[in-house]
Amino acid sequence: MGKIFINDNQIQEWVDAAEGITEDFGIEKGLGYLIGEKFYNLVALLHDARKTVREIDEKRKQPDYNPIRVTKYKDKEFISNLDDMYEWDKGRIPEAEKLLPEFVILVREAFEPHEIQEYLQSHPRLGVHGHISTEEQHEFMVQHGAIEHSIDTELQDALIFGDMLKYFGISPDSLK
Repeated sequence: MGKIFINDNQIQEWVDAAEGITEDFGIEKGLGYLIGEKFYNLVALLHDARKTVREIDEKRKQPDYNPIRVTKYKDKEFISNLDDMYEWDKGRIPEAEKLLPEFVILVREAFEPHEIQEYLQSHPRLGVHGHISTEEQHEFMVQHGAIEHSIDTELQDALIFGDMLKYFGISPDSLK
């Protein structure tokens, strides 16, 4: 595979784990892990890679473009090369675009269509904390800055969720 997973069986291992979670903790926890966290993260990765490529494309159009960026933090300097980031993310885009439909197929083989539909209709909280934190725990982490929560993150999650629905062939209108 390459730029996203070292393990060629990563997605199948997540599906297997989700089946075990479902047996032990129920369908909501299993699909929360698989779709709400792992699938979400892969769609988010695709969004981020596309955004990075677009932003660097714009910077490259500037006559004074310099790919080297130096970031100072306390007494350290971090050097990054935008051209390297560009190539890295440009390579991850087609890989993610190939993996996502394959991921959907594996999810559909492991879970019933109505289970997937019901999970997505529940408007789940997405990301790693979505299926492991209670509402109170999540709110505590947001209040204390452990989880970023802003209008920007809400919009980003809405766009990612919309793409998740598309990959599963579910119309947003059917979630009402």
